[in-house]
Amino acid sequence: MFARVLTDLTLALRPPVEMLLNLAVRRAWQRSANAFGRLGRFQGHPYLIDPEDLPVAFELTLNAHGGAVKVVRRPLQPLGYVAEISGELMDLLALFDGSADADATFFAGGLTVRGDTGAVLALHNALEAADLRLADLLVPAALAPGLDPVLQRIVDWRRAARRTGGKPHGVH
Repeated sequence: MFARVLTDLTLALRPPVEMLLNLAVRRAWQRSANAFGRLGRFQGHPYLIDPEDLPVAFELTLNAHGGAVKVVRRPLQPLGYVAEISGELMDLLALFDGSADADATFFAGGLTVRGDTGAVLALHNALEAADLRLADLLVPAALAPGLDPVLQRIVDWRRAARRTGGKPHGVH
């Protein structure tokens, strides 16, 4: 019951979240327009990005002219997606901004991939070429440059806390 209420509340906040995420996609495309072309035959196909620790998922569709992100209810049976990528939000953000090694995260069990692995590889290559920063994904453009180091420290701290059983290095 609580999970459904939380999901409904999150979906009610969908418009501003989608606006920020779509601005991030547009900024990445403007900075590196040819990056999304690396998707090849997967341009225009939707990916499901599923942060397991959030009550919703994200539908990401990229093409040579930009793309779109939609906040979606986590589907019981994801159909129609070229690939589904799930994991904890911090791991997914680190993968999107390139601060985590995708292979290492996958083989450590921090990432689950379903669907066309070629599509996942194409998405990885496109994101790598777009040279995203964590702040690009989370905050408006005017704030992004100054917040990137702070956000990166928070992500690193959270990931270290998970590896050490909830206590980040130096905290007892």
